[in-house]
Amino acid sequence: MRAVITFHAIGHEPGPLSFAPEGLDAMLGALADAEVPVLDLDTLLSPATKRGVALTFDDGMRSVHDAALPILRAHTAPAHVFVVTNQIAADNRWKGQPEGTQIYPVLDWPQIEVLHANGVRIESHTASHPDLRTMSGPVIEEELEEADTLIAARLGRKPAYFAYPYGYENKRVRTVAHSRYRACFTTRLAYLGAEDDLAALPRLDSHYLRSPRLVRQLDRPAGRGYIGFRAFLRRLRGSE
Repeated sequence: MRAVITFHAIGHEPGPLSFAPEGLDAMLGALADAEVPVLDLDTLLSPATKRGVALTFDDGMRSVHDAALPILRAHTAPAHVFVVTNQIAADNRWKGQPEGTQIYPVLDWPQIEVLHANGVRIESHTASHPDLRTMSGPVIEEELEEADTLIAARLGRKPAYFAYPYGYENKRVRTVAHSRYRACFTTRLAYLGAEDDLAALPRLDSHYLRSPRLVRQLDRPAGRGYIGFRAFLRRLRGSE
């Protein structure tokens, strides 16, 4: 079993984007109990790796530094944060954000540098969090280059991985993005599979993984059945 788990904020705010700090601690404990290693994406996506999960945090919420980092350190767990560079030191009120979305403060550069110094990989989530499907190939390229250049200038490395804003992508978007990154991530709810397209990898949304008991079952039929059922419901709603 291989999977990428995605989070947004770590806190007690209402809504699906927030995951409690004690829940993250319990999840990492449950993965250890189940002998499922927490790996960085380089290792997880290696053909030699047959078992493990990676942790990703979308949007670069400030709580990744304030609440998640101490827990990650305690469990010696690697992680990747997909940042929106134009919103650094601001919040997640970017153009196109659905009405009613919980507002969260976003990391500033000193906090990002602390994460980076502690082994958390900083990856790209674009410069402005647009729907890339509405853009031409050259404009998509400019959007990604702007983010990558700034991250490289501040941290000394370009992002290796990318998450599509809102999970929105099509063939044109995938072609441009995958030409720049080792792998790109959607919001499709599924485990990783041997035949997956590296330009459009699925992830498991932490919103569905709040029970440590379920986390211990992720690589068993009960866990797989639960994830499959949730994915089916999302397809019915048109959200996947």
